[in-house]
Amino acid sequence: MPLSLSVSQKNKRSHMNPREAESIRSRALVALSNNRTPGYNFPGYFLDLRCTRYDTGGVVLEMDTGAHNANRDGTTHLAAVTCLADFALAQACRTFVDPAARTATMTLHLRYLGGEARGRLRAEAHSSGFSARTALAEADCFGRVLSEGREILRMSGTWAQPPAPEGRAMHPLPWARAEPAPPAPLLAPDELDAMERDAMRRVDRALRGAADGEFADRLWSPVVRKSGDRTLGRLPIGLHIGNRVGHVQGGFSISTALFTAIAAVPHHPLLTAASAWYISPGEGKNLSARSRVLQRGRNVAVVRTELLATGGKRVLEVISNHAVASRSP
Repeated sequence: MPLSLSVSQKNKRSHMNPREAESIRSRALVALSNNRTPGYNFPGYFLDLRCTRYDTGGVVLEMDTGAHNANRDGTTHLAAVTCLADFALAQACRTFVDPAARTATMTLHLRYLGGEARGRLRAEAHSSGFSARTALAEADCFGRVLSEGREILRMSGTWAQPPAPEGRAMHPLPWARAEPAPPAPLLAPDELDAMERDAMRRVDRALRGAADGEFADRLWSPVVRKSGDRTLGRLPIGLHIGNRVGHVQGGFSISTALFTAIAAVPHHPLLTAASAWYISPGEGKNLSARSRVLQRGRNVAVVRTELLATGGKRVLEVISNHAVASRSP
């Protein structure tokens, strides 16, 4: 799956359409308002992830690509794709448990098939439910992502069913509710709490001076730099990448690691596969990624990336494969 990243794009800048910028601000305010209803999260509302099937036979989630989640060339931003993939797999095992139960990603494996993510994306996922083989029940989930009908990504992973954080009640997701939640009243900017104001500031900061196709990159891509033989990435933690428990949503954890890994091997620009092991929740002020190249060949590179939270707590370990594009027509 070719990735269009701001660090490698050479297109001429053009200012974002003011109407699109205002649409993104409105989308963010609606997402924050809906997020006041317990059970879902800001990224799900902001990306407008729509669940069109939800039963033990399978789950389908859909997402449209627009100014809020696109790259300059119109492809879908990597973080939006990994958020969709992780979320779809998680929903597949959730169909087997109580709607108020908590589930958590343990492993995630992605295989990019070469097509571009653009337009309407459809994620299909299925699971056989949780096994009683382990003390903490685990479920294997499998799926794929299609872009405008073409399969572009295959994915699988393992989910656990841990207890909810102490003192935090869990609530069903919108499509798992027995009765739909009433529409959330639209918040005025002066009604936002501290975390909500921080999310809106991040949206406004990403929009300020952004060219077409730069918003998602500014909001969700880590700031990356070289340090000796390592490549380092850093992304602030907040509602803009949070899940319903208050930790970083798993798709944004892996995308932060992958952006850093991609920057570590610029001469191997195609991300072809990645496997991630989720070790602890992403929480605190920032996610910090450290990528080290394990192998750099003529055509293929392998990168190991560690993702850390505030205080150096290990969140994620990722091994990714990167390749040189074919020269054949």
